[in-house]
Amino acid sequence: MNTYWRPLLRLDNILAKAEAAVLIALVAIMTVVVFLQVVYRYVLTQPLYWSEELARYFFVWLSILGATLGLQKRGHFGLDFFYRMLPDKGRRFLQFLIYLLMGCVVLVILIQGIKLVQKTVLQQSPAMGISMGLAYACLPVGAGLMVIHLTVIFLKDWNNGKLE
Repeated sequence: MNTYWRPLLRLDNILAKAEAAVLIALVAIMTVVVFLQVVYRYVLTQPLYWSEELARYFFVWLSILGATLGLQKRGHFGLDFFYRMLPDKGRRFLQFLIYLLMGCVVLVILIQGIKLVQKTVLQQSPAMGISMGLAYACLPVGAGLMVIHLTVIFLKDWNNGKLE
């Protein structure tokens, strides 16, 4: 069975590395853009009209991709007080229920995100004139990545951490 899941595990790891690289790039670019906006506004007294909008869209992408990487690394907080009180079978059932609910939420975000991108693809952003579909695309992209990460997490937990 492990050989069946090895490509999925490899994909999960590659995606996590790519997400981390994109997050680093987004933070770096956002920092430079905001710094330039401050210099242009207060030193040169000619503000950049597009910088705030770009920084806002990058921040949204940063938040969603950060959430996907946090899911893959299991970095989101959780309340496990009652979980630790349960017997092993109760823990396993509760964990399954949690994964099921998370999967439902992520699938709703994926489906509605795709619909939102389809509705906004022809709209243009006010300052930069780019498609608003690019700004909203973070929802289906992030949800799709979360589906992959959640699937791997579920399979690992279901097989007691032995997926490799």
